[in-house]
Amino acid sequence: MTTDKRSGGANSSYFTVDKLPMHERYGVWRDSIDILFGVEAEKSIRDNNFTATIESHLLGSLMMMDVVSLQQDWGRSKAQIAHHGMDHFGVGIFKEGDLICDDAKGGTQLKKGGLVVFDLTQHFNAKTSDIATTTIVLPRPLIEDLVDQPDDHSMRFLEPNDPMTRILYDQILSIQRNISALNQHQAQAIEKSCSMLLANCLNTATGATRDTTQQRQNITDMVRIRRYIREQLASSDLSPRKAARDLGVSRSKLYACFAAYGGVYAYIRDMRLRRAISLLSDPMRRHLPIFDTALQCGFSSDASFIRAFREKYDLTPGDVRNGVSILPATTTAQNDEVDIRYQKWLHELMV
Repeated sequence: MTTDKRSGGANSSYFTVDKLPMHERYGVWRDSIDILFGVEAEKSIRDNNFTATIESHLLGSLMMMDVVSLQQDWGRSKAQIAHHGMDHFGVGIFKEGDLICDDAKGGTQLKKGGLVVFDLTQHFNAKTSDIATTTIVLPRPLIEDLVDQPDDHSMRFLEPNDPMTRILYDQILSIQRNISALNQHQAQAIEKSCSMLLANCLNTATGATRDTTQQRQNITDMVRIRRYIREQLASSDLSPRKAARDLGVSRSKLYACFAAYGGVYAYIRDMRLRRAISLLSDPMRRHLPIFDTALQCGFSSDASFIRAFREKYDLTPGDVRNGVSILPATTTAQNDEVDIRYQKWLHELMV
């Protein structure tokens, strides 16, 4: 796997398609970024000196990503939401280029000096010119209890004339400048400060919200159900029947909410396995038996845990603990030419 001198160490990576043959570049880029966004570009852009780079840094359970690429359509589809299970927010700066989204809150075009917030549990479609951006990806548990309406900020444009927006904007740029020198303790402090600043920005944000009460209620219900499941993942008793009873909803409503995910059982299993990946990838836990991880993720035995893990990823938990990537073969086939660690880290971010 090749790296770049700009990737500052074990917790930094530098992805680029620029060294690949032109006919491979866009396909590799599209497959790579799919965990976050679906992208589409005109053929003339894809075939004519297409470029895309992502410099990534881990900060505890946050990830900072500097992205440079060309004009494209960007989106988050229901299929992607169901397939990848990312339960995260992102907050981004457009240092170069424009972002347009007809359904955004707070306008249809991001203003210079403003911030865009996206919710990876909700779908959207947007367009960009050639861009250079800096984005921080945060697991939902870090901020959802700090935000009055955590479900109401998908594609939220934050005004540059708001002092809280300017403070968060400046902090993101300051983190970017100093990121290679930060230690683990400092990274944890940044988790808290970024989360609190973003929550304050969102709590004072204005602009269009959900079109109807029913749409808002559906999203609110889904957020509440996901939070309950996340909090109960370690319980081997977690089931659709128990969830419906504890949440006070009908089982039919519960099943309808998770139809796109393959059902409630499939969603619970996938979230347990995502948590397992995070635990198995922690070097501080290498000495613990696989059975301990199985119990912490709600499996009643290591045999059932290993079987579910193998069915999902075609690997064993021990393989992941030993550093084997859980990324799909279509992407990992390129790992001799491009550094794809940022994808692995996104899979491992805190559930």
